[in-house]
Amino acid sequence: MKKIHTETVDSKLKTAWQVVSRMYNAEAAMHGGTIAMSHFLLNIDSREGSYASEIAPRLGMESTSLSRIILSMEEKKLIKRIPEKADKRKIKIVLTAKGREKKEIAKSIVREFNFKVEKTLGRESINEFFATIDKITRLAEEKSQHLKK
Repeated sequence: MKKIHTETVDSKLKTAWQVVSRMYNAEAAMHGGTIAMSHFLLNIDSREGSYASEIAPRLGMESTSLSRIILSMEEKKLIKRIPEKADKRKIKIVLTAKGREKKEIAKSIVREFNFKVEKTLGRESINEFFATIDKITRLAEEKSQHLKK
C-alpha cells in the first residue's frame, strides 16, 4: 500500500511543529514578542550573556542569520550588545532587566506546555520520543554531511 504524503516522518514533524509554533507565537504576541524572540531569550545566559555564535547553533541557525532578531530585540530593550575589551569584533549579548522578565515569562510558558504534554503522555513516552527525535536528527545530519562532500 502506498503512503500518502502526510504519513511521512518529515511531514508529521513539520505539521506538529507548525501547530506548536502557532501556539507559542500566540502566547508570545500576548507579551509583545514572537516565538523567535522567545527562543533567543531562552538561549542567552542570564548572568554572563552569550555570543551570537553560541546562540545560533542552539537555534539551528547560522550566527549571520541573527542580525534582524538581535536588532529587533535591542530596539525593544530586551538585550544590549557589549563589545569584548580584548577583541572588539566579539560582541556579547546581555539581557536587560526587561529581557530577563520576558525570559522568565517564556520559561514558564514552555514549562507549562511541557508539563501538560508529560501529564498526558507519561514520562516513558516522552523519553521514547526524545530518543526517536535524536535518532532522526542524527540521520538528517549524517545525510546533510554526506551531501556536502
